Amino acid sequence: EWKEILTIYALNWLKEADTIDRAEWKEILTIYALNWLKEADTTQRYDRSESLGQQRQYDNFGNVFYAPRQYHQNTNRNQPNPIPAGEIIEIAPSENWIKSIDDSVALQLLEKIPRLFLKVKEHEKAFPYIQSLAAEKPEAAIELTRNLISIWGQENNPNKNNRYRSRYSYYYGYNNAAETIPLTRSKQERNLKQLAGLVQRVDTLNLDADFSQEFTDAFINVHSQAEVWRVEALQKVFGDISKLESNTIANLMSRMRINLAALWPDPKVQEAAKTKRKDKELHAQVQTGYNMARKVTAAAWGADPSSSRLLTHLAAISYEVSNYFSALKPQTTHSSTKRVALNDMSEAAALYAATLPLDNPRDESSEVYETWFYSALGAPLLETLKSHHMPVTGEFQKIKSALESLPDQIRERHLKMFASTLNARLANVSPDLKFRYLEAVLEVVGRHPEIEKAGEVYDYYEDLVTEIELRTNLDGSSTVGTEPFGLHINLHHTKEIERESGGFQRYLQNQNSSNNSYNFGRPTEDYRDKFEKAARAALEEHFEVISLTFHASKIDSRTSPRVGWRTTPYAYFLLKAKGPQVDTIPPLKIDLDFQDTSGYVVLPISSANVPIDASTSVARPSRDLKMTLTLDERNVEEEGQWHLDIKTSAEGLVPALDKLIKLPPKGFEVTYIDDRELQVETLTTTTDDGAPLSSHEYRLTLSPKGDSPAEFTFPALTAFAEKSLSSEDALLRQRYQDVDLIPVGQTVELNESTQSSLWFWLLALTITLATLAAWFWFRKSKNEPEEIRAEGPSLPDNLTPVTLLHWLKSLTVPSEQTSDLKEEIKRLEQLSFSAQGQIPELSDIATRWHSAAN
Repeated sequence: EWKEILTIYALNWLKEADTIDRAEWKEILTIYALNWLKEADTTQRYDRSESLGQQRQYDNFGNVFYAPRQYHQNTNRNQPNPIPAGEIIEIAPSENWIKSIDDSVALQLLEKIPRLFLKVKEHEKAFPYIQSLAAEKPEAAIELTRNLISIWGQENNPNKNNRYRSRYSYYYGYNNAAETIPLTRSKQERNLKQLAGLVQRVDTLNLDADFSQEFTDAFINVHSQAEVWRVEALQKVFGDISKLESNTIANLMSRMRINLAALWPDPKVQEAAKTKRKDKELHAQVQTGYNMARKVTAAAWGADPSSSRLLTHLAAISYEVSNYFSALKPQTTHSSTKRVALNDMSEAAALYAATLPLDNPRDESSEVYETWFYSALGAPLLETLKSHHMPVTGEFQKIKSALESLPDQIRERHLKMFASTLNARLANVSPDLKFRYLEAVLEVVGRHPEIEKAGEVYDYYEDLVTEIELRTNLDGSSTVGTEPFGLHINLHHTKEIERESGGFQRYLQNQNSSNNSYNFGRPTEDYRDKFEKAARAALEEHFEVISLTFHASKIDSRTSPRVGWRTTPYAYFLLKAKGPQVDTIPPLKIDLDFQDTSGYVVLPISSANVPIDASTSVARPSRDLKMTLTLDERNVEEEGQWHLDIKTSAEGLVPALDKLIKLPPKGFEVTYIDDRELQVETLTTTTDDGAPLSSHEYRLTLSPKGDSPAEFTFPALTAFAEKSLSSEDALLRQRYQDVDLIPVGQTVELNESTQSSLWFWLLALTITLATLAAWFWFRKSKNEPEEIRAEGPSLPDNLTPVTLLHWLKSLTVPSEQTSDLKEEIKRLEQLSFSAQGQIPELSDIATRWHSAAN
């Protein structure tokens, strides 16, 4: 309504221009402008389609259509309803109107109008107003320019996905492959060219401000997330890199380091961008990126050696390169590279301290100390810090000293910034690093007020680790020699922590390989595999890990001699020292997870060193020994050798063979021993020492000394073995009789079973042959023809179905009788060999075909 009134005023003024005072006309325009500003303050932010007064809407099937906005009426009548920014812009005062009103109101318009254009992403239309505003209100122009650069970067970001997704669109021909069209180099070049033009246009504003951070963000946005930056691209946007300010280079390198460490090497990012790079190509691209970053940073720092930020980035890049390639393949220079990088960061902190105090305290930063701190933890970027990265604990006191050496007020501000940042970043720390992270934070800043909440979390962790221990116990004497010995792994804990954590049985499971696993709100974990991998890595340098056996997952904890504590048996290692010089079993580690205020934490619980003596061998403790000795002579005739199978079992580790029996047996020599290795069969908790059930099997190959012996005497037991047998029945001697095993005494006659079996089969064979011979003779005398001509093929001496068939198949008959002969052979086979058949008169068949053959 007011717009209509003002229009009438304007029309009347045109008619009565000579009669209206010019000041009154200017007042009318000012009223219009002020009312416009009032309405502009009620607008809401809408996208470009809404700037035309149209609202993007969707029907029930997910199809897009545009229709006039259905305004939401404010329930509070005292508050105006919001007006779309696009509709307000349509009635914006023109340039001539703005020139005709009070300067104070005109400046407000020049500030309001570009803000509305930026709300609807029309940065090109906003720029002329910012130019007009730059000289009169530079602070407002700086703010608008920052906003404009940010919006330009968002609008030209090829990595974002603005496509509307509906569950119905899959049924109506929507092609989701369009979303994964890879960014082409030409489009990226177009974006960079436009960004370079924007940089030049902003320079013409002559604003006393640094827009390097905003242009850096825009530069990053116009690149594909899967493409490493190139020097040429930087030069296209920012010009000669050697002439760039240190802060601009530092901002670029800060973002490039994040991309190199966490984004560009990620195969998922490459897959999403459809680059189809192989691993080798991916590693080469990352190496190229690191080389470029190091080259640019080194050149910039050479031009400005007082820049602490550039030196920090240069040291961090070297550190990150070493971390990256060490993860692919161990690098012999990794430790020395880390040391040099940490020294450079210490120097960078000193360079920064030398620039203090700054003219504006707002320009102060704790960035150099934060990067130094993360590097001491294991990686210069917290985003890439992993549990396998080894911390350099001596650096934390150096960082603390560097901060405390700052002047009083400056020190307090920096400590506050440093502690506040580290406290805020606790939520970004992976659960298995929280304890290490907080321990280091408190070592540097102590109980600073900004870290108070994190300190409380650390106290909780401290309480947890004092209520649980990982204990490693030898299965007997610490004198282990180079023979196999056992190492018990047990969790020792308070009753309270067992109750609150729900017990420790889940650490005996691989949850990801079982169905319906539940981990109390935490991600499922393969606990057994995780522990085994870490334990083997710790042990394999000095020990041969023969086997690792876990207790059953349903095991219950048992009482402990320590009041209020209990023990949960966990695992049993069978180890062998690699040499007599080994004198210590290193600490083993298990990761236990618990709930905390930020989700959950993984606490590493380590065991203590266990001293051992590997220079002398001592038998491991065992009891309830059982032995079975089996003589195997079944292949003596073929091989000329006997075999003796020995199977031993016991609670604890079964002693070696030479400690159990006296070899060789009388009259024999041992030519070969097939040692089938000591085996841990099961773990038991029925005994106080938790001794496992073990077994050991051998197969001895024996050769006689001199002539073949007539008897075999089983080897005698040692005094140790006789004492260790669990009972009289614990020793069993046996031998094979055919396929059966029969118990025998200590001395047996050799070949008894073989000879009796041989006589039996010879007798049976003799009887069978005699019976067949009598039958053949009877049949021949009965069926022999009175006269068989001597001409033609000779008939078999013994006429049987088999011999007759063989004779018939060897006959040669005229061609017209060949088919008849085949039918005769077939009929004879059926009659003679079928289940219900009757043998025909063989002499008749023989006579008939003998005549035919002749």
